[in-house]
Amino acid sequence: MKVIKREELKKAYANWQKEQNFTMFATLKFVDGYELNDNVLEKRMRYFCNKLDRKVKGHFAVKKGKRLQKFTYVELGRSRQNKHVHIFTKGNSLKETKEIFNKANEIWQTVDMASDFELVVIDNNEGINGYCTKELDTIDTDLLLLSCTHL
Repeated sequence: MKVIKREELKKAYANWQKEQNFTMFATLKFVDGYELNDNVLEKRMRYFCNKLDRKVKGHFAVKKGKRLQKFTYVELGRSRQNKHVHIFTKGNSLKETKEIFNKANEIWQTVDMASDFELVVIDNNEGINGYCTKELDTIDTDLLLLSCTHL
């Protein structure tokens, strides 16, 4: 039986993410990040992701299952108590990429208890790919918010 060590798992996770060729990275924070429970966080993030998908892809396309490709990670931060979210995403065209940049912050500000929002272009995939595995402490650590992750 082969046992996967944590560092090997982190590397595999980072490689899988790298294969997606994401071009944008967002950090989303909440006013109540220290008190936020998982269910409320997921509800807020589903609202944000669904609204962004509809603005960029169109309502009809989303109803047919076409969404922005994205990995959505929940993190606890240095204190291990302040929940926030990171999203890796990309547009499939220049038009979609511009729409993400133009609409994401505006939509984030409509989310209940939304705080800081930062969206940047990924210049170098090497440096950022393992970033969201830093809190992968045990095999049962939940990192990806599956309801907001789409390929």
